[in-house]
Amino acid sequence: MNSIEKSEDGWLIPKSPITFDYLKRFNRNMGILHLVQGLLMVLFGFLPQLAFSRDLYTFYLKYELISPDFIISPNPTILFVFSALGAFVGSFLLMSAIAHLLIAYPLNKSYVKNLKRGINKIRWFEYAFSSSVMIFLIAIFFGVWDFWSLFMIFVLNALMNMFGLMMELYNVNTREKGEKVKWGPYYLGVIAGAVPWIVITAYFISTESIGGEVPLFVYLIYGIELFFFNTFAINMILQYKGVGKWKDYLYGERVYQLLSLVSKTFLAWLVFAGVFSPT
Repeated sequence: MNSIEKSEDGWLIPKSPITFDYLKRFNRNMGILHLVQGLLMVLFGFLPQLAFSRDLYTFYLKYELISPDFIISPNPTILFVFSALGAFVGSFLLMSAIAHLLIAYPLNKSYVKNLKRGINKIRWFEYAFSSSVMIFLIAIFFGVWDFWSLFMIFVLNALMNMFGLMMELYNVNTREKGEKVKWGPYYLGVIAGAVPWIVITAYFISTESIGGEVPLFVYLIYGIELFFFNTFAINMILQYKGVGKWKDYLYGERVYQLLSLVSKTFLAWLVFAGVFSPT
């Protein structure tokens, strides 16, 4: 790992060109960018001409006795109408805005204290909610309209991020003592994070377009967001392998924040340009 020194309170401080004051300002700016975009998405989503909703179903079984046969079949039933879906797009941007502003101001001391140990707890809890909302919406756009399937996708993605937190917690001592990295939580996170994308991909490749081609923005959402979801995992590998600039934990921290901003921005505006388009 990168060279380190002890602070007065006993924590390990990475020798880094990235200062904690810089990260405070960086988080403040990230928070403002997320906040402005999130508020715009909420505003646009409630405009009548841009309203977008989706029926979400349950597929419980129906049992029928049609003499002489006993028939069991799916019984698709609308559980509720997911209204103002466009406004909901702004929610994951607003979640990130709140997290960044909390880091920049009231929780900054705790944030710095944890960074000195190679941990950012706030990041993983924010991702557990914001990225799970993102994958929830992406799944809906690709035809996963069963509520309980969406529920499982949300929870699996949240668990993936909790495994990311576990990865950092498990490896605090390995970083301090120069021991071998423990990759168990990472592998579990990869499994949890892959399952939602396997389901979405199955719907993506099996979807048929009637009377025209699948809209371009659908392909863009799939390709761009699949790419960005994987870059977070790659960033962690580079951090714990100590590759190049990633030997500095704070460099990887800044990359996480940039990836978060870019992936959320692409998804929000792709949805706006595609689904919200009057055509």
